[in-house]
Amino acid sequence: MNNEGHNFLRGLTNNKEVIQEVLEYTQNKFVKPSFSKFSKEEKYIETWETYYKESKSLGVFKTLKKYIVQLQFPVKAGISSTEAYKNVTLRGRENTTNSNLLLEDENAIQLIIYESKLIGKVPVLTVSNTHDFKTLVCAFSNKNEPAEIPNSMGAAFIKGLNNWDRISKLKKAWQEEPRTTSWNQFFKEEVLPNRDLYQDKLIILSTKPYSGVSSEALKISKDFWEEASAKIRKEHECVHLFTLHYYGQMAKNIHDELIADYAGILRVLGKFDKNWMLHFLGLESYPNYRKGGRFQNYMSDNCSSEAFNCLITITKKAIDAIDKFDSKLGSIVSEEDRLSRIKSICEVSILNMASDQGGGLLSDVYRRNTIVNEAIL
Repeated sequence: MNNEGHNFLRGLTNNKEVIQEVLEYTQNKFVKPSFSKFSKEEKYIETWETYYKESKSLGVFKTLKKYIVQLQFPVKAGISSTEAYKNVTLRGRENTTNSNLLLEDENAIQLIIYESKLIGKVPVLTVSNTHDFKTLVCAFSNKNEPAEIPNSMGAAFIKGLNNWDRISKLKKAWQEEPRTTSWNQFFKEEVLPNRDLYQDKLIILSTKPYSGVSSEALKISKDFWEEASAKIRKEHECVHLFTLHYYGQMAKNIHDELIADYAGILRVLGKFDKNWMLHFLGLESYPNYRKGGRFQNYMSDNCSSEAFNCLITITKKAIDAIDKFDSKLGSIVSEEDRLSRIKSICEVSILNMASDQGGGLLSDVYRRNTIVNEAIL
């Protein structure tokens, strides 16, 4: 962190413990690319394209239950510790139980293979039933254990989904070749270390208004906001996947969310809208915070109240800097331009963005990034 960010923080508090708490939280994880050659081709996509084709006749939920074993178990407290669950989800054994995952409206689920300009293809599940959205998030991301899903949360990015259907195909291919080792040894030595052979990524989207913000609050039409919410969610989650690919990180903090919300807004409007982002996070009446806004979703349970208030101010000032930076550049002119803007917001820490020099720091990084983007797009 440079002196601008440090000095800004000291202007908010003299409490050394709070300063340390905020410094640890705002440490930037999007500093250096983690790749040698950025690739938008992932091995699991071909499998999900077959799921998509089958779902056109069988239905999405029925198709996925055949192949994704987590959907063969209910969301129930304690289920992940049962031997039946472990046998199927961890050991790849056949499910001999009568258990099942029940949804309120299994026909109201759509599956597409979305192609993003940033990261290529990714499976996207859209779930219009709110209860079913929460159920599927728990099944995919919380080992079928119940979890509190905030009403302001309308999307989830699932990474590291173990797909036993893909593993069974690997075993079948192994059986058809001359073998010098057992399957268990091959699995341990050749499959397990290479997670791209058996782990999938998935985006799950709801259809409710983005961040729980109404069209009336943004003074736009309901129809436009419904369409915009879907686009923002999709792009938001794709940006999380981009940072994972490009920087090797998903920070899961407020900096990460500023980046993703910014990209989503650009995709809809072609430029930044500060009012939208403030509403998304519950900061539209700053310095007052609207309880239930998304901001609180990214704070740890042990975050002190003073650190929470400092981070509200830091976030608001960072949004101001993003607005200044984006306004200076004007409307998006190309995908290279858009990518450079997103990378700039990644590579300047949220604390430095919040300083008086924040807009200038973003512009400096933008100029550097415009030179290197041909290797990505």
